[in-house]
Amino acid sequence: MKRLLDITIAAVALIALWPLLAIIALLIRLEGAGPVLFRQLRLGRNESLITLHKFRTLREVADVTDEVTPSNDPRITRMGAWLRRYRLDELPQFFDVLAGRLSLVGPRPQTADNMGAVDLIARRDLLRVRPGLTSITALNYLAEDEVLTRVEAPQTVYRRVLVPIRVADDLRAAATQSIGRDLMTLLRTPFALCSKRAFQRSRTHVERVLADAGVTLADP
Repeated sequence: MKRLLDITIAAVALIALWPLLAIIALLIRLEGAGPVLFRQLRLGRNESLITLHKFRTLREVADVTDEVTPSNDPRITRMGAWLRRYRLDELPQFFDVLAGRLSLVGPRPQTADNMGAVDLIARRDLLRVRPGLTSITALNYLAEDEVLTRVEAPQTVYRRVLVPIRVADDLRAAATQSIGRDLMTLLRTPFALCSKRAFQRSRTHVERVLADAGVTLADP
């Protein structure tokens, strides 16, 4: 039933959004920052490697391997900043849903390196679940890249502090997952992405999580 819902909604979304997808692709191409699509390997269900697709938001820079992108990263293009703010860079992942790599709702997939700091039992349990395009946990961390601009070594903080906490949150959400909850999350997502209040709540949440973990935050 969940897979049928994924296919149906993803197909309808792609049909409805294809003009927007085409316009975004054209604007990225005109900006000349690199190929329109960015591809990255992430861990999928049962620890399989999956290819995740996004619209390009960063300029191609040789020898840069950072997997975390704070909102002040100089590689972010003008178009990319707007796409990232509203998560429009993730629209190509509806194709990943159709292909079965993602579900509509589920834990956001991480790279193998980022999952390296996660307890092995928690990692195993989480990767039994198909990763998703959105989730309650992802909505709670909408302002994550903004808050990471205020810490030293953002990639290290993300990998060693935030990823294990997010995994714990995702496991709690997976324990109560249902079709009804998935639909509520899907309905909530576009409103949260357009809401300043939702970003403020997320900012406060991420700041509290980092403070509780002993991470020092610079003044905003």
